[in-house]
Amino acid sequence: MLSSQLAKRFPGLVILTACVALVGCGPSDGMLNINGTITMDGKPVEAGSITITPVDGSSKVGGGTFENGTFSTRAAPGEMAVQIRGHEIIQLPHPTKEQVERGLDTERREIIPAAYNNASKLRIDISPDNTTFDFALTKDGKIPEGMSTNK
Repeated sequence: MLSSQLAKRFPGLVILTACVALVGCGPSDGMLNINGTITMDGKPVEAGSITITPVDGSSKVGGGTFENGTFSTRAAPGEMAVQIRGHEIIQLPHPTKEQVERGLDTERREIIPAAYNNASKLRIDISPDNTTFDFALTKDGKIPEGMSTNK
């Protein structure tokens, strides 16, 4: 009786054991978890996106969206070019009734200078020992110390 119950459950136990073993292994894609903050003139950037691209083109692009001035994403180790975009939601000064009804009474406005996105010279070196980055951006587009190709 006991052996027939065990025989019925054995395939399930094998699958469960395999799943537990695989979960412990984690991803093997070579990417690292990275995180940090993004501020503009000392204040957290409300929302936006960060793109992390390998300078030599040899690995995957990383990045994603962020909120409240903090980001967490995955990226490959090595020297990376960084582009940051941030926006704020602006209420239109005199929306029409139709715009209000359709939820079109606001617009997004880019608040990050081009020096940090389209014309970015931001660079970071990602390694297992270096995965936290704080981007202290300014409206004048100055590259934060230690985050440029001119090290």
